[in-house]
Amino acid sequence: MISSAQRSLDILETVGRSEKPIGVTEVARQLGSSVGTVFRSLDALESNGYVARFQSSSRYILGPSVSRLRQALLSKFALRGVSLPYMRQLAFATGECVSLTMPVGWYGLRVAAAPGSNAVTSSPPLGDLRALHETLPGRAILSALSPEKIEDYRAWCGTVETVEVPPVTLATDLKEIARRGFALEIAAFAQSRAALSFPIRGSQGPLGALSIEGPVLRLDAQPEDQELGNWQAVVIALQVIVDSRSGTFIHPFGHMSPGDIRLTPG
Repeated sequence: MISSAQRSLDILETVGRSEKPIGVTEVARQLGSSVGTVFRSLDALESNGYVARFQSSSRYILGPSVSRLRQALLSKFALRGVSLPYMRQLAFATGECVSLTMPVGWYGLRVAAAPGSNAVTSSPPLGDLRALHETLPGRAILSALSPEKIEDYRAWCGTVETVEVPPVTLATDLKEIARRGFALEIAAFAQSRAALSFPIRGSQGPLGALSIEGPVLRLDAQPEDQELGNWQAVVIALQVIVDSRSGTFIHPFGHMSPGDIRLTPG
């Protein structure tokens, strides 16, 4: 028999995973539970601030207690606070949103962002979680791993239903990223331009990746004719700080084997 605590967690995950406010009947249908049971659990979750009524309707969204938990989690990443001034500098220089993604197991977690001056953005929210090879910053992080670790990652992907299979070219692509010093991703709406992501390295492996999320690198121009060197200088300045204070940036989940961490992407 499912415990009330597990049921509440399942309901909370269902509400959080929904792309729009969700009602009791739909939650019950997805979980194969009775409407009455789900309603009682939602009532308890609402009383403690974990879910809330959307605009006083009968549909639910995540509540303020979840936001506080998310913020408490993000604050555990020491690199986040140190990176913010450098992220703002890059956002001001490029006009694009700049984000910090950090590895949690074999996933990449978006832990901070500095908005640019461009009004249009499709950036994911803080707390967004994806398997590493599925995102630009994730590939930057993977490029800083040893070939043995990359093989471990590929093997892990084959055991997780919610993770897409990496392309056969992954190892070759990561070598090219490592050689170049950053990952790039061509924008769908600007085929001659690309977004960039730079790995940040720690003493025990990659700590994260700093990403300029908009299409700032012109692929039809030489690097020396662009601002790439200036952007790299900002990242290098952050890396110098990290290198000089290596004991400060201890990963909160570094004691765990990456393959043992199973999360729900999204």
